Order: sequence, then C-alpha cells, then structure tokens
Amino acid sequence: MKKILCVCLIIAMLASFAACSSTDNGKASDEKVVLNVHMNGDPVAIDPAFAYDNASSLVVNQITESLLTHNPDNTLKPNLCKSFEATDPCTYVYQIRDDVTFSDGTPMTMDDVIYSIQRHLDADLGSYMNWFFANVTSVEATGEWEMTIKLAEPQATWQYVLATSAGMIVQKKFCEEHAGDVGTASVGIIGTGPFVFEKWENGSKVILKKNENYWDKTAKTNVDEIIFSIISDDTTIATALKSGQVDFSWDFSSKLVETIQGFENVELKSWSGMGIEYLAFNNMRKPFDEVNVRKAIAYAIDLDSIFDNVIKDSGIKGDLLPMTDSLFTIEADRWKQYVAEHGGHVYDLDKAKEYLAASSVPNGFDFTMYVSQARSQAYDVALVIQQNLKALNINAEIVTLTQDEVYAYQFGNILDADGIRDYDCLVTTWGADYPDPSANLDPLFNIANIGAGGYNCAAYSNEEVDSLLNKAVTTTDESERMDLLFRACDIIVADEPYYVYNYTKGFAAFNKNWTLGDMNITCAWDWNFKDVVYNG
Repeated sequence: MKKILCVCLIIAMLASFAACSSTDNGKASDEKVVLNVHMNGDPVAIDPAFAYDNASSLVVNQITESLLTHNPDNTLKPNLCKSFEATDPCTYVYQIRDDVTFSDGTPMTMDDVIYSIQRHLDADLGSYMNWFFANVTSVEATGEWEMTIKLAEPQATWQYVLATSAGMIVQKKFCEEHAGDVGTASVGIIGTGPFVFEKWENGSKVILKKNENYWDKTAKTNVDEIIFSIISDDTTIATALKSGQVDFSWDFSSKLVETIQGFENVELKSWSGMGIEYLAFNNMRKPFDEVNVRKAIAYAIDLDSIFDNVIKDSGIKGDLLPMTDSLFTIEADRWKQYVAEHGGHVYDLDKAKEYLAASSVPNGFDFTMYVSQARSQAYDVALVIQQNLKALNINAEIVTLTQDEVYAYQFGNILDADGIRDYDCLVTTWGADYPDPSANLDPLFNIANIGAGGYNCAAYSNEEVDSLLNKAVTTTDESERMDLLFRACDIIVADEPYYVYNYTKGFAAFNKNWTLGDMNITCAWDWNFKDVVYNG
C-alpha cells in the first residue's frame, strides 16, 4: 500500500508507552475520552476495497477487521477465523469464528464473509485489492463455518492476502442497501471493528465512535471517540503534537523527526521498514521509454547530496535493487550478496552525458515531476534532482498535487486519450504488503499492474520479467523461486524503470498520556486502536 499505501513494514513492535502525568489537553471532557489522530489527507473511501493508502487504512482498520492478522514478528495468526490451512498447493481452508457481531448488533454470517471476499473480484467495483485475486478460481462456503478458496495455480504469496484489507469483512446487507454510496461520507460502512463510522467532513476530519456491540471482550480501550484530523503542513503537525491537540501521528514527514525528539510529552519510535521512495519514469511515454534516458538521469542524480542535505538519518540510501533488506526473509545471504555485487547508485556526470548522447534527445528535454504537497521531504528531493538535471539541459518542472491526486495517478486511475498513464514522472512511495521479495517485484513490475487499479506506476513492460515473476509466484520450492526472482532482478536492474533513492524508516509519535498495548506498529494492516488506553 502501499500502497499505497499505503504501506506494511517488518519485524518490530511497539509494546507500550509508559503513562505519565496528565496534561491539560482536553482528552477527557465530561467523561468522554477522545483520541486525536493526525492524517495527511482524506481517505479514498471508508471501505476496505479501497484502503490501500495511509489515510484510508488508518480509518478503515478501526471499523472493519480481517480474517487473519499478524503476530509482533509479522508471522500470521487467525483473527475473524479460528484456524486456516493449505490442504494442497491450490486449496486454502478457513474455519470462521461463529461469535462475531457487526457494530449494529447483528451476527456476522458466512454470507457476509463470502460476500466480502468475492466483492474484490467484481470488476465493476474496481477494488484496489483486485490484483490479489488474479489467481483465484472460487470462493465458497464448504461448511457451516468453513470457507474454501481455490487457486488456478500454486501461489507462494497467497498465505498473506487475507491479512490485508483484502481479508476484511463488511456487512452484506448494508452494502447491498447502499450499493451506490458504500464508503462515502454519507453512509460510511458497517464492520466488526471496535469503532463505528460517525462523520466525514471532506478535507477536514473523520469521526468514529466506540462500538458498543464490539464482540471482542478482551479489548482494553477506554476511547469513546476518535477524531482523525487532516493536517498536511509540517509546522502545524509539530505544533499540534507538542500542544497535545494531536495524540498520535505516524504519517508525518521525516523532516520532523529531530523536532519531535525534543518534545517532552511525545514518545517517538522508529524502525527499519519495507518502504521505498522513488522516481517512477513513465516507460510508455517518450523519452522515458528509452533506457539510455533513464540511465542518464540516474547517473546525473547526486544521491549523496540528497542525503546530506535533505533525508539525513531519516532513511537509508536506495540502491539498484527495488526493495529493502527487510524483505530478505528467504535466503537472506544470497540477497545480500546480490546487493554487494551490483552496488548502489553512482553519481557520474560524464556517464550521464554519454547515455543521453546515445538517446533520441541528446540535447536535453523538458518534463514534469508530480509530487505530493503533503510530502515536503519528497518535494525537497525533487528540487535537488531538478537542479542536478540542469547539467544535462533537462528541465524538470515540479508540480505539486494533493495526496489523493498522487494516489489516483499511482493507482493508474488517470489515463490519457491513448489509455496510457497521464504523467511523465511520479515521485512517490511504496510499502510492501508482506515480508517477501515478491511483495515489491509483483506489483511494481508485472505487466498486469500497468492499467487502472494497478501499481506498476513506471508502466514497465518486459515479457521476460513478467514470465519470471509469474513462474516464481507459482513455485513452491523456495530456492527455485529465489533463482527466478534473481533472474528477474538482473533485467530490472539493467532497465532501471524506477530510480529508488530511499529505503524508508518508519516513525510514529504518540502522546505519553496514552498506552498502545500490543498494537503491532510495524505493519499498517494491524494499526487498530482496540487496546489503546488514555491514562491522563
């Protein structure tokens, strides 16, 4: 989630924050406990079918719950199901809980479960999760509380799918009664989670209320209301955290890290993540369809300067491999050796000029870079790149967009008259959906993800890479699967359809008057406030 979400990180957890003395910040007024949460923009929709970005996921996770979730080490565990197993490489069987209720007090049924999974397969809905189900042939109730999903071919990564938004359960009756409005500000959605939709003021805030019918009686939260406030300005975010107007933020610019570290009332946590930040060159638009142009730009970018002056210690320098070492969960030593052999980005203006001279635009060209106005650090990176490229007589115009607009471009929902993604270059981010090398390679490089609803935002099309990635997914022998992925990476590294400049670190800021409990803070799919407690 991303996408985007986006975005799922790896192997760390925030066990709890120590409570400290109460501050006069209005958290408990007239015995109502309010949790104030910052987010950068409006949700795409309050619907798990479209919860593939930070804002959408953070809200939807409180209202709906998934069949599977993660342990603190990001291994899988049951949630709305009691158990699950692969009875053969193409058959997965889930035993569903029979004691779950929706927020309106009605019981969750097998009809709701089957409906929730099958709606992602509905082309008319346009679920952002649709690509997860490309290999699914059937979703059926095979017992009173049993669901069986069959795949066309073995799929090594299927095990992770129902621990994402793709596995969240919604109420069938509500969705059918509000077919044209599900997930909108007018009606929201009904789920099984600890909170219920109350109000969405577009461009301002989303309000949730406590679910008085919550089925999980082990939940510890004493929160009556959550207010998600949209704040995109760094200074305002910092001020709100310091003053206590915002209790929780995880989607702030890493430029704020040093500032937030100085706040006595705020706990700051960081972890190595599974996210990457990059330039996505539109490989279907001239001149970015030429590898010489892409390599010319790559050699002209002074990544050391970007880190010295912009990113500093808030990230890790990207290299030619489009994934962090957090995804090296299988044959890690081989992946580390691969990185060592291929090296990182090199700033070499002479080589940049050689590659450009060999292209169809040897004298330079003009293009636009789209950047989110909510990502101030990404904008600053774009400024450095803009200056670097002047040495090649390449003029980059930086255009800022809302975060929602960036997601629309990134997810392939804005196309030109020829059906091609309508941008030259997108400066954005991607967070792996699960801890596996395929979690970046499939969505970002598979041809099937070029079109609407897909995440191949470089519009990269290479049939050999496609064949290798598709074969890898269906291969159950892990060593053989890694062999296929290494071969795909050889081609990807040579083609350089993206310029990955940063392996992101994750940061979360939380007011010390609150305790998070056992929330797995490293995985966006698990950001659920059911155990959050106010101690003021």
